[in-house]
Amino acid sequence: MTNFTQIKTYRFFTFLCVALLLLGCTGERKKIVAVSQCSMDEWRNQMNEEMRHEAFFHTDLNVEIHSTPDNTQQQIADIESFIERRVDAIVVAPNEWEPLRPVIERAYDAGIPVVLVDRKINSEKYTAFVGGDNVEVGRKAAHYIRDLLPQGGTIVEIEGLASSTSSQERKQGLHEVLDSFPDIKIACDVVANWQRQKAVEVMDSVVQSIAEAPVDIVFAYNDRMAIGARQSIEKNMKAGKLHFPRLPLFIGVDALLNDTVGVGRVEDGTLEASFLYQTGGDKAIHTAACILNGLPYEREQVFETGLVNQGNVHLMRIQASHIKEQEGKIEFLNDRLDEFFKEYSAQKVVMWSFIALAVLLTITILLGVRFALMKHRMNAKLQYKNDLLQRQRDELESERDKLIEAQMTSAERKEIEREMEHSEELKERGEGLPPQDQKFIDKFNAVLARQMDNSELTVDMLGAEMNLGRVQLYRRLKALTGHSPNELLRIARLSRGRELLAKGEHNISEAAYAVGFSSPSYFAKCYKDHFGENPTDSFRQR
Repeated sequence: MTNFTQIKTYRFFTFLCVALLLLGCTGERKKIVAVSQCSMDEWRNQMNEEMRHEAFFHTDLNVEIHSTPDNTQQQIADIESFIERRVDAIVVAPNEWEPLRPVIERAYDAGIPVVLVDRKINSEKYTAFVGGDNVEVGRKAAHYIRDLLPQGGTIVEIEGLASSTSSQERKQGLHEVLDSFPDIKIACDVVANWQRQKAVEVMDSVVQSIAEAPVDIVFAYNDRMAIGARQSIEKNMKAGKLHFPRLPLFIGVDALLNDTVGVGRVEDGTLEASFLYQTGGDKAIHTAACILNGLPYEREQVFETGLVNQGNVHLMRIQASHIKEQEGKIEFLNDRLDEFFKEYSAQKVVMWSFIALAVLLTITILLGVRFALMKHRMNAKLQYKNDLLQRQRDELESERDKLIEAQMTSAERKEIEREMEHSEELKERGEGLPPQDQKFIDKFNAVLARQMDNSELTVDMLGAEMNLGRVQLYRRLKALTGHSPNELLRIARLSRGRELLAKGEHNISEAAYAVGFSSPSYFAKCYKDHFGENPTDSFRQR
């Protein structure tokens, strides 16, 4: 018999105990984080997915995502609704920087934290910004174009929405570099509003102006427009309207990890290359959570970019496949946990009802015993799922570290290896690290010690404490210690756990929770993997 069937069977008793039911149902109100998304394309959908995945780890938040199809007025209306509802925080990706500025400033002035993601506004009235370095994207694209055209050549430039900061900044970075190479000519510069079909249309409209001059490269400010431009040029070359000796190379931005755009199109040769542009959805929600909970955060979180071409696309696909698989497992576990928590809540309500009638009905005692057993089984299941969830989170952190390594250039890897060898040489000679490096390690260890018992502690939170992004923190610690931040966190927790067990003041479960493990069984597994013995052995030897 299910919990809900039991509720129906004893509806009469529940009616008599309505006061206790209300007490049993009360809980803390979740904080509302309202998201105003400016578009509904593949890249934005990926950002929304990342936001939902990050929300799994913040059970005190209720994330609402409102998307508009490139409609500035609708986005303004959505934000005005957020202000009227007095939501706890707003995350917004502005479609256009100037029209959205007044309503975003109004939200900020109303005391609502505002996190801008991907695009900025022409104002300092926002709480935090999360997004890529669009100027650097433009610069790196220009340098890559120069590498492809060492003797000069002709390119076509396709911009996004002209009134968006991301398009303006990419153009700025591109021309900062290309303007120093007069032998690279821009045959035409068109605007396609980030849309594939619009790119097809604008390229069709400029066929006559580029018909005779061969175009070597088409650089579009995102992958969708690059694919649309290729579609137009191939069509017009077949129709004899364009007389190019060969098909131009097509370069885009985003490198989204799917088959229809981005990495999939680099892999099949549709695009020569794409520049990685992270969505930052998870970071935006994490930042909002830090703001609402009074935790430290970076006001400006700017992501690095990187080139994806035939030289590294296969490795990225492998890494992406692993990450996607882990995300799917986490989502599955989250859904299952939601179901268990709902059943647990219903069970608690019923138990309160039977306790109220315990003195009147013998059946209440029997049901109370049964519910206690069910609660024990439920807790066991939840403990098992919690164990799995922590393992998956650790695996995801490891996969993210691997992705950082995969994105490093050969020169960056060699530099880290050189610094690691230097640190080892200093140890072998009995010399300490340079004062600046030792100070950095001491600060990191102090952060670990302070946050040791926080089971929600992540590498991103450590980076925020150290005022470094995840990539910078990884590279610095890898060079100085030979370990990633995630590995150092694990080693510190296990070492502290061993100390607690040796003192005899904590049992295994208490030691596990004290050092930030939410699952004693997973603590025991990691302990044995690291020290080669079970924690029970250390506990007996105290």
